[in-house]
Amino acid sequence: MKRSRQVRAVMTADVATVEPGMSAEAAVAVLERREVSGAPVVGEDGRVLGFVTRGDLSRRRSGRCFGRRHKTGKVAEAMSTPPVTVGVDDDVVRAVRLMDAGRVRRLPVLGADGALAGIVSYGDLGRVFLRPDSEIRDEVRDEVLDRELCLDPASLDIAVRDGVVSLTGTVERDSMVPVIPVMLALVGRVDGVVAVQEHLRVGVDARIVLADEPAAGRVLG
Repeated sequence: MKRSRQVRAVMTADVATVEPGMSAEAAVAVLERREVSGAPVVGEDGRVLGFVTRGDLSRRRSGRCFGRRHKTGKVAEAMSTPPVTVGVDDDVVRAVRLMDAGRVRRLPVLGADGALAGIVSYGDLGRVFLRPDSEIRDEVRDEVLDRELCLDPASLDIAVRDGVVSLTGTVERDSMVPVIPVMLALVGRVDGVVAVQEHLRVGVDARIVLADEPAAGRVLG
């Protein structure tokens, strides 16, 4: 199945960075050249020390910050620290939560060694979840049912609306009953899926029909 929930799949690896000892003027020039509004502040060892935006630097460059004058205008004095970061192997949901908690719109991405590996923006993460319903349906049918579970996609009706997947059909074999929770979990992990609704009926040969239930089957969800 296609996997793009890890941050590494949506991040930008070519990151504009600045150094803590840079002047505000030099750092602004870097941001303007790279056409970005902010950048991680990176030390000599590649570790992220903070994050700085054009607004932060502009206040320093003008010589004022919150009404107080400063003799110097270095990046180290303007950056936000400690930095809010995310790992390359973290789930994109974690990245979204970190952004919401830290009230930031971009996160430096760290590799296994703790050094800067990329950057991810709110827009990058939004594209993961804002997939067309038709694309989600195709992945559920082709990747989850057909390739992962070796099920005939025609055996179930798959409907997707606003990211909500509805599965409707009848499970005829008892061997398929234990697969249902697995199927629902896999569908729920497809990028863009916000919820899964199942309306699956179990046929009489599934041998789990309760004594007080009609032989025609029972609804699981």
